[in-house]
Amino acid sequence: MAKKPKPAVKDPNKALAEMERPQVRWKTVGLFGLGFAIFWALAIGMMPWTGYWGIGVAGVLSLVAAGFAIYMWRLTKKSQGIVDILKTATDAEGRKAAIEQLDEKLEKGDAMAALAKAQLVAQEKPGDAIKVLEGVNIDKAPAAIRDDVRANLGLLYLMHGRAKDARPLADAITFQNQPQPKAKAMYAAVVAEAFARTGKAPDAKNLLETYPATDPAYGEVSAMLYRAQVYTFMATKNRGLAKKAMEALGAMDPNMVAAFVGKGNKPEIQKMAKQVIQGLGMMPKQKMRMMR
Repeated sequence: MAKKPKPAVKDPNKALAEMERPQVRWKTVGLFGLGFAIFWALAIGMMPWTGYWGIGVAGVLSLVAAGFAIYMWRLTKKSQGIVDILKTATDAEGRKAAIEQLDEKLEKGDAMAALAKAQLVAQEKPGDAIKVLEGVNIDKAPAAIRDDVRANLGLLYLMHGRAKDARPLADAITFQNQPQPKAKAMYAAVVAEAFARTGKAPDAKNLLETYPATDPAYGEVSAMLYRAQVYTFMATKNRGLAKKAMEALGAMDPNMVAAFVGKGNKPEIQKMAKQVIQGLGMMPKQKMRMMR
């Protein structure tokens, strides 16, 4: 029986150009309203830095419960405007122009605009992307996108070795209002990794069992789950399972394994990553070095 091809890491610029404008589904009026959010926009922006972030390159906009018809329409129009701007950011010049448009046209503190801007900024300055999202008042953001902000900011913290900062965000993330399987899996990966790295490894293990990385519905997001498994199994002293997860991660993208070699990781994880990379016969790219 032929093996199914593993999810490929997509080109971020191509994904941006192919993003679809969100549309209002008016038939849902009377049941609940819709708000649109940029789920894992930062995943696109971080790909040139670690290769890991390309897993979220789909740039899917979520439909979630969020209010009445007028609210739906306004959020949809705002989402369409943001998508139209992002679709032009396919190179350095386009990203610069798009960022300027976001600064000019979107309200300061707008969570949806912040996610979009952070996505673009992260491609060259990941640290600045953190500052963009830190500027969002999550409690005042539309309920539909609060967890998107928490998950993306938490993911950035984790990639910068700031697990303690990611933990409060992980504690606040909820799953019940998120209808998209991939987005839920992304949430699970962020929460599990934050838990595993801050003393709640058993809880992380239980959560990851609910969202198995082998589920085909998760596609490229499986890589995030494998990454979380590595930290979780190392924390629970299951070194064999940790290495198995890291090898599965390496099969999807060796550069994502190379990220474990960077500063901020424990020596045993760095050593395991080097062994896995050598086993794959590949060397980490220079762009994979953790930047501070």
